[in-house]
Amino acid sequence: MGDIGQLARPISRIENLCQEILIQIPDELESSFRSEQCIYRVPAALRDLNKAAFTPLVISIGPIHHNNKKLKAMEVQKRRYLKDFFELRVEKGKRRILLTALLSTISEKEVDICRRYVADTSEFNSKLSGDQFAKMVLVDAVFIFELFLRNEEYLRDNSKYQDDFIIGKPWLRAAIRRDLILLENQLPFSTLNELYELATSTADCFSLMDLSFRYFEKYKKKSKPSKTILHFTDLVRCFLSFKHPDLKLEKGGPIKTLYSATMLQQAGIKFKALPDESLLDIRAWEPLSKEERILEKKGELHMPPLEIDNNTECLLRNLMVFEQLHYPGEEHICRYVKLLDSLVDVDKDVYLLIENKVIISKLGDSDAVAKLINTLCREMVEISSSFDPLSKLLNDYYESSWNKNRTYLLSVYFKNVWIGTGTVVGSLILAIAVTRFILYFVRWSLSS
Repeated sequence: MGDIGQLARPISRIENLCQEILIQIPDELESSFRSEQCIYRVPAALRDLNKAAFTPLVISIGPIHHNNKKLKAMEVQKRRYLKDFFELRVEKGKRRILLTALLSTISEKEVDICRRYVADTSEFNSKLSGDQFAKMVLVDAVFIFELFLRNEEYLRDNSKYQDDFIIGKPWLRAAIRRDLILLENQLPFSTLNELYELATSTADCFSLMDLSFRYFEKYKKKSKPSKTILHFTDLVRCFLSFKHPDLKLEKGGPIKTLYSATMLQQAGIKFKALPDESLLDIRAWEPLSKEERILEKKGELHMPPLEIDNNTECLLRNLMVFEQLHYPGEEHICRYVKLLDSLVDVDKDVYLLIENKVIISKLGDSDAVAKLINTLCREMVEISSSFDPLSKLLNDYYESSWNKNRTYLLSVYFKNVWIGTGTVVGSLILAIAVTRFILYFVRWSLSS
């Protein structure tokens, strides 16, 4: 009887342990990503590389950074824009009806909106109790609508909104645009678009997509996304990677070792700017995509200019993290940065690319640009690259002894017009002297 009691106690303890584990694994905990998930928390390993690059400076959008005390000042401005939107753009008798319709739509879609975030929804619930989530989405969404509409009106008439708290302050405009690109600082575009169409159904307004194009026009160039946009981070990625090398053109391992820009120049490679084109539209003397028809002169590499300023690291880091989390196998921006990292080893490489207008630096220091580019690829998984064919093309050109010898002769003996003239004159004198020697030798041979 005593033995049975002793056996019962361990069994009971194990049952309690099982029950405890089952309680700690809620039904909503999933082992795979949902297809609708598109807004991510930045993993700690990537965030620790530069926390500031993933953190809003002035404004929070969506639940992840909501209630951040450092961003409270802009909450007042959000409410001002909400008030102005209804007073200036909605008829007086329809304001309450529209407000009710917007809140009802948000409440109905609350579960769907939460499912777009790869984060613990219980964390949102602790931050936003009751109807606070619907209120947050409404305020953030209408703020974006009013901001984009005012931006469009300001671009058409610079005299408007000179006294506006945001539009009238260039530094704040730039800071908000920067914050609206952050991966953690997003609302689903589909939600924004549905609410915008409802809010402007009785007015003659631009579409939200057109307003977004105008607001982020700095990155747009000639591109126009053909796919469904997930959020503003995704939109900017589409702008920059609109025309990229063909991923299926050539299979291979991670990007081949590529010589630096100065070494490639020593072999005769000429770097040339390709203005007004999508950032990844890089062209060489052999096609990098199946659609490419325009080929450049042999030895010339044409690259759209990359403007580097104080926000460039923030922009590229957010796009690269988003690609690694959401677009495995299609990391276009990551591959471009990897190529850039291969071209730039030291400040001399940066200076060469700046001199050829491939890089436009607003940092004022080539060494700072080199360090920025070289740190972007940390914690990046080695991937096969759509730029591998380009790397092979450049490597083969560099390793050709003929190209290096020809370039050396040109750089030494034809460095400028005076040295070139001296080289030609010296060559002529040498040729005349050799000719006279040969003639003298022939005559001497005949006479003897």
